[in-house]
Amino acid sequence: MKALILPLLIFSFFFGNSQETKIQIDYTVDYIVPSERRKTNDTVSIGYSKSGKFVWTDSKKLAQSLARNMFKNNPELLDNADLYVIYNAEDALLMMCFESGKNKLFFNVELSKLVPGPDIIDESNEFELISESTNESITILDKKAAIYDIYPSHKETDIVTMAFDESIKIDNTQLFKNLFQIMFASEGNSGLLGINIPEGLIMKVSSKRETILEAIHVDTTPKTININYSFKITE
Repeated sequence: MKALILPLLIFSFFFGNSQETKIQIDYTVDYIVPSERRKTNDTVSIGYSKSGKFVWTDSKKLAQSLARNMFKNNPELLDNADLYVIYNAEDALLMMCFESGKNKLFFNVELSKLVPGPDIIDESNEFELISESTNESITILDKKAAIYDIYPSHKETDIVTMAFDESIKIDNTQLFKNLFQIMFASEGNSGLLGINIPEGLIMKVSSKRETILEAIHVDTTPKTININYSFKITE
């Protein structure tokens, strides 16, 4: 009997609130992601909506890693593995679709349940996320990108440097607000009081002078993603 409980819970969790959703992605950026450990450069595609409500990505490496853990002794499934991820920033929802051969897995979960924080926030640890212009810029893909230092007010040396193409308007405060609130709360009862990240398309992110990611291609053609992970019965 116990062997039936987990599959039934999973079925209820994944499909209990299924519905069809259409999401528009306004800009898609290919980034290069240097890997110091492997001495290689990986690439990842990330799509953004202008409003900052949605961000989309696919990752072959994550898909293969997931397939390797799920389908042991089936190496033929690794090459065909695909993983698509959509983050709904407004509702802090994480949606995933994993495909490998005939195997498909859909995931729709509140990020706060996936990364639970403390029941009580320590007010002494509350802080703001500061964005400070460096008054400098960098040219990437023939586009001028304004450079900002971003850091928590209680840890001013923990700086992440970001370059934005401000000619392309994306609401990054909307995009990152709930994500950072959840992530910081999960790390030592820290409460995020406020956040203000410049508008614009992210062109480069670095920390301690090391590149985390940098844009190598920008596609401004809007795309629509149709999501339907439901079992619809008609008579």
